[in-house]
Amino acid sequence: MKKKTFILTLFTLVALVTACSNTDSSNMNNPTANNQTTTENNNGSTTQNNNGNTSQHQATDATTGPSWVTDDKSLETAINESWIVIVTKDLKTDKELVFKGGFENNNKEGSRLLTLYNQDENGVKSASYTLTAPKATFQQDGSKIKGGTFKGDVYVECNNFELVDATIDGNVYFKTQEAKDTFKMDDTSKVTGTMEVQK
Repeated sequence: MKKKTFILTLFTLVALVTACSNTDSSNMNNPTANNQTTTENNNGSTTQNNNGNTSQHQATDATTGPSWVTDDKSLETAINESWIVIVTKDLKTDKELVFKGGFENNNKEGSRLLTLYNQDENGVKSASYTLTAPKATFQQDGSKIKGGTFKGDVYVECNNFELVDATIDGNVYFKTQEAKDTFKMDDTSKVTGTMEVQK
């Protein structure tokens, strides 16, 4: 009888451990369980949900997923470790920001996305944020700023840099004429300063 009770207890313990392990694993592999999914859509646009996170229509590489920024430290970590940097409030830093390439995402290898806004549950933009820094440098083709204001100068060392519903409150300096020629911004975007090739 003791042997049967021991075996039954052991079986129950193994079943519980396995169930817990599967739940944790599925939450890690499915960021939607924690409202932490982000990617660009096939047309290069993004959509956000009401907690400031960007919702995803495709799978995101777990090692280069999105990072939510709330302070100086998380900003530095996000820039160094994530292809998409999601600013969740107005933020000011005295550090120069460098958005390097080398990240893989669903649409473009290495492109970087800086998002500065939030949306409500209906997909309507509910807040725009301002990130203030002395300068930001973008080094990977196809990178973009979306949905808010970057206050400071932007140095574009890549092609196909884009502003989407975003403002640069400062100057934009392009490393090459090609970088300037391939720069794009939509009708709701603006640059308050000069835009010129750096000599």
